Amino acid sequence: MPPKSINVQEPVQDDQELQELRAKIRVLEAKRADDSRHVQQLETRLSEAESFVALRPKLQAKLMSQQTELAATKREIADAQQLAQLSENRLFDAQEQLEMAMLDKEVAEERSELAETELEELKEKYAVLEVEIKVLREGGGGINPITGEDSFDSIKNSLAYIQLEKQNERLKEALIKLRDVTQETEQDQRRRISEMEKDIIGLDDLQSQFESTLVKLSNAEVQIEDLKLQLDDALGAEEMLVQLTERNLVLGEKIEEMRITIEDLEALKELSDELEENHVETEKQLIEDLNQKDTQIHQHVQRIEGLEDTCQDFESTITKFRDLVLQLQHELDDLRTQTQTAQTESATAASQTAAMMSLNLKLQSSALKNQAKNIDLETRGLEAREARELLSIIQPYLPDLYVESDTDATNCYMFFQRLAHKADLINSVVAQAHGLPDSLNGSVSETLVGVCEMRARISGLSTLCKRFAAILRRCDVESFLNIGRILPEVLPMEKRIDMHLNLLRKDEFREMECVSDIVKIQAQFDHLAETYFNDFDHDLGERELGYVLSFDHDLDMFAASIGLAKTCVESILREDELVLDMGGYDIKTELFAPLQTLLDNSKSAKNVSKKLAKRMEDLTEDSSALKAHLVSEMKSLSDLAAELVNFGISLAQQIMPHLSDARSGKSTFQLTTLIAIVKQTASATVVKDIKLGESVWDAIGASIAAVVQEGSKLLPLALEAENVQKISGKAPWVNRVAEIKASLAINVEAERKVAQLNDEMQGLVRTLKTKDQSIQENSVKIELMERRLEAAKRQADNIADLENEISKAKRQERAYEEAMEQLQADLDSLEQDNVKLKTLAAGQERQGAQQSEPETVIIEGSLETSHLLEQIDALRGTVRFLRTENSYLKGQDLLREIQSLPPLLVPLNRMPTPPLHPSGLSDTDDSDTETPPPPPTLRSLTTETKQLYRDVIRFSSSPRVVDLSTLNSKRAEAKGGKVWLPKKHTPAHQVRERKIEAERLSRRVQGLLDRASLIDNL
Repeated sequence: MPPKSINVQEPVQDDQELQELRAKIRVLEAKRADDSRHVQQLETRLSEAESFVALRPKLQAKLMSQQTELAATKREIADAQQLAQLSENRLFDAQEQLEMAMLDKEVAEERSELAETELEELKEKYAVLEVEIKVLREGGGGINPITGEDSFDSIKNSLAYIQLEKQNERLKEALIKLRDVTQETEQDQRRRISEMEKDIIGLDDLQSQFESTLVKLSNAEVQIEDLKLQLDDALGAEEMLVQLTERNLVLGEKIEEMRITIEDLEALKELSDELEENHVETEKQLIEDLNQKDTQIHQHVQRIEGLEDTCQDFESTITKFRDLVLQLQHELDDLRTQTQTAQTESATAASQTAAMMSLNLKLQSSALKNQAKNIDLETRGLEAREARELLSIIQPYLPDLYVESDTDATNCYMFFQRLAHKADLINSVVAQAHGLPDSLNGSVSETLVGVCEMRARISGLSTLCKRFAAILRRCDVESFLNIGRILPEVLPMEKRIDMHLNLLRKDEFREMECVSDIVKIQAQFDHLAETYFNDFDHDLGERELGYVLSFDHDLDMFAASIGLAKTCVESILREDELVLDMGGYDIKTELFAPLQTLLDNSKSAKNVSKKLAKRMEDLTEDSSALKAHLVSEMKSLSDLAAELVNFGISLAQQIMPHLSDARSGKSTFQLTTLIAIVKQTASATVVKDIKLGESVWDAIGASIAAVVQEGSKLLPLALEAENVQKISGKAPWVNRVAEIKASLAINVEAERKVAQLNDEMQGLVRTLKTKDQSIQENSVKIELMERRLEAAKRQADNIADLENEISKAKRQERAYEEAMEQLQADLDSLEQDNVKLKTLAAGQERQGAQQSEPETVIIEGSLETSHLLEQIDALRGTVRFLRTENSYLKGQDLLREIQSLPPLLVPLNRMPTPPLHPSGLSDTDDSDTETPPPPPTLRSLTTETKQLYRDVIRFSSSPRVVDLSTLNSKRAEAKGGKVWLPKKHTPAHQVRERKIEAERLSRRVQGLLDRASLIDNL
């Protein structure tokens, strides 16, 4: 049976593979259709972009015309504004002149009127004086008092008459003058009115002109705004055109990429067709094999029928292993599918590599190298995965002491090693990308100088991390654990290095940003070195390696700076329009040849530095180092190289401004200036004391030769085995193992006691919890009893107050009763007197009135009885009034006292207390003996009825509407799906609260009815 199942499963697996391949083919065809559709869209966009490019000259012409129109309208608006301003100024001047003329006229009129009045007064005085003089001169004229003949003449000749005549004549003259003056003023006024009307007509014209200019100005401003908008539209169209051109280029690149992918997909489809044909052939072969196997199966079945009796004993064991066999078969099927997919992938890779080999031999070699690298990476990845998995398995077995104390120190050691490796990786990849140091032999750019500087700094950082790792590898346990505490401080620095690695992987590496980050990290690590790593000598080999690598990178910096200066001068000499002033010197012999000599000498120094670096790397890998007395020589060699770097960088920085001035035309290119810059820089850095007659270049070459000589002396010393010492030291984690093992020694008895103590402690905790619970219950009971005691005290006080008031009421009642008894006794005595008087009066009436004296007595007695009767009636009225007043006052006093008294605490029949829950969290059975509520009174029932009536009216008059706004908004946000709401906001909860409120009100109404019926029963 098992062979049959295996043979049946093989064609099933082949069918599954065939279906998978067909599905992949369908997916590839769908992708190809999508790519073709995408290509068509890109072509349409490309045609649109070309149409926009064709419209660009038209838009530019329209923009130019609009700009000219805008300039013309601006000039017209400026002219209109100037004309309007001139007209306004003229109108303002005319108004001012008119106002001044009116003021001058009014002043002149006032002055003329004053002068005329003064003249009239003077004339009158003059006339009076003349008349008086004449009268005095004439003198002797008199009047005959007897005859009266000369009376009229005397009157005429009198002074008053003469004065009147003169005054009449003056008045006539004044009237004539007044008439003349009025006529003249009227003429002047008419003339001025006509002139002012003319001025007003001109003013209206000016006003109309002013309004027309304002209208023109507003129209011009509107046109300016329209032109500005058109100009903005034109500028936007130009920007859109630039964007469309850029987009056109990007789309063209995407189209090329899509074409390449389409070709790859076509190749894959052809491969899938071939695989399908092979699959059909294999299927036919498998069917033939199946037929053969079927015949064999029939034979085996016949044999099995004879052996069934013996197999029954083994069926129990077979069933146990059947599940395992099925699982193994599934695993085998999965492995087969994986191997088949791997075979197909390897077949496709082999076909692609064969095609590439046929295209180019160089590509074949690179592919083989990449394949080897991929294999190495895969094996290393497998080893790394195994190591991580092994670490994850081992970590739970590690003791807590290690996790608490040694984990940070171990991670810190790994961190420094990892950071050093990443820094070296960046250094090597950047150097390979820029072709260093071979690229320094040709033309050098500023970017290459920056790369050399970056390599020097990142190499220093890598060396410092290696030093830290070497110290942690060989220090004592206490220092190892103390240094592990700095891990949280230094761990975030790795993110910056990882960021630069990602940028380098994406070919977006930024050298200057990397340099700035490395400078910051270097400063922090220097501080750490001074704080934690200053007293150790375990990093001797790494320090020596750092000096040698610094010497090597400084030589690269020197060569790069000298090459940059040479390249800049050569590039400026190629320009035709440049003015050259060689000063009678040959630039090749005076500048280029010495610079090339310096570069050649630096190459020999570079060979020495490479050998030293290789030697020191081998020693550090072997945990060895040169002896300490050679460190000073390495440091001096590094310092000499640093001086050469300072010279090269200073020379390039000082040459650049002169070359830029010469290129811009501000000054001529002078070779003497360059030579002077070289001398000045060399005297400030490398050659501080130049001998007389010695060339600067010879002095600089001598310093480079000194560097080469020092390196050559140091190299054989480094190669000698006598100067090599082995750096020994035991790793702190090895020493730590014994301590951790000793701390983890198993003590069974101690563990048993600890477990017993833990059990006892848990029992004590449980008892404490129960005691705390009982204490809390007792405290609650005590508080409840205290509240009941306080209520009983208040009730006793109220009862005492009520008893005092009752005693007072009783005393007052006794006083009222005594007063009533006294009044009743008085009334009885008066009634007896009344009866006596009535009997006396009846006897006297029967005797008759026979004598005078008795008659008078009877009269007197009747008068007394009537008076007494009136008094009796009055007393009866007063008694009735006093009784009613007494009863009224008693009732009012009693009502006031009863209303002021608190309600009596009469025990009330109530429902029995329901049984408590057995959880023990509720009150005890003593709660049944609590103080019953006070009995209801009429006043409490009325107030409660009013309150209940208000609540019912409010409940019925404000029907609750279910709020669905929150639910609808949530459903709108979720686009019709299920949403979550708080329970208080759901419609069902709102309806339930409405029902609960209605039931509560109905219970309150029923309770009120019960209390009212209880009062009726009482």
